[in-house]
Amino acid sequence: MASPTIISILGKDDIIVDYGLWGQYIVYDLLDNVTSSTYILITDTNLYGQYIPPFEKVFHEAVSQRGLDSRLLKYQIPPGEASKSRATKADIEDWMLSGERDPPCDTNSVIIAVGGGVIGDMIGFVASTFKRGIRFVQVPTSLLAMVDSSIGGKTAIDTPAGKNLI
Repeated sequence: MASPTIISILGKDDIIVDYGLWGQYIVYDLLDNVTSSTYILITDTNLYGQYIPPFEKVFHEAVSQRGLDSRLLKYQIPPGEASKSRATKADIEDWMLSGERDPPCDTNSVIIAVGGGVIGDMIGFVASTFKRGIRFVQVPTSLLAMVDSSIGGKTAIDTPAGKNLI
């Protein structure tokens, strides 16, 4: 695989662009540059089967090869704008704080959001408010997400009064 295109923003190499990055490149880049004992991969049910199993396989192989003690937690939400709500946000946060996570997610955890605009908006908002903010990696899967919520941290959730109000 040829090297991907790396785009510098404000003097920092922040955006990586190429075809076929998912899996090996993303896993090794995360483990090299965004170290954590807990990675939380969140996507919707439409994308889960396509994206999560190959990532999970490479992740576990890489962690084992490197002798790391990192875990990968996975969470999926229903697709669509209806999921961009206070209720979904609370469900995700309660799941992350649950004792079932043993240990629960903490300020050193990293959220990986895989999906389009709904996932980017929702999960970016969760990351910015969970324990006063935790690290967040966005993997946009739609053109709109690539140029909207994935750039600059513009995230929000919907309310009955309107879209993107919180």
